[in-house]
Amino acid sequence: MNNHGKKHKISKATMSRFPVYLKALRNMQHEGKNNFLSSELSEATGILDTTIRRDFSFLTSKESLGKRGIGYDTKDIINILNNVLGLGLDESIILIGVGNLGSAILKYNRWQYTVGKIVCGYDLDQNKVGERFGVKLHHIDDLEKTFPEGCKIAILAISENVQETVDRLMDLGIKGIVDFTHTHFTVHHDVVVQTVDVVVAIQELVLKMHVNDE
Repeated sequence: MNNHGKKHKISKATMSRFPVYLKALRNMQHEGKNNFLSSELSEATGILDTTIRRDFSFLTSKESLGKRGIGYDTKDIINILNNVLGLGLDESIILIGVGNLGSAILKYNRWQYTVGKIVCGYDLDQNKVGERFGVKLHHIDDLEKTFPEGCKIAILAISENVQETVDRLMDLGIKGIVDFTHTHFTVHHDVVVQTVDVVVAIQELVLKMHVNDE
């Protein structure tokens, strides 16, 4: 039976692994690797190669089958994963708040081959206006004047005027927010918020450790 065009039901577990594959493959592509074996991707991600091959079987394309002795085409698999995840390298991301955390986010570059890049940042401190790590920085008062066209993602690393800032971002068309604020705020129904909380992550880690010890 020809399954081309048939919509496969992909499990949440498989979907959660696709971004991990994509990140590793972006790095491989950046290093000039045009083809890869499942064993190589396994080494890069820590995921069993049998799991990788099974996950790739859900991708309805002949490229996802791979070729014996050659493996998978890096570019083709990246494109397929981008389509499945709705991602692209041209995603423009803005950073709100360039304090200690914001500066660390600007400097951190492991994510850069996955979904796009930070194109500009904003802060309350006039002294931070300029450029840092190659990224243009503006005063938050100039958000509307300097907002990059088509930008849909914002990283929030601020502690003041959070709801007001979120409202301004939504008015400008932001649809996704990575939240480092530890502050409650509300968003429209069509805006997705991904909260990053190190304390909660540590708590979850401790709980998992206790479960493993039982």
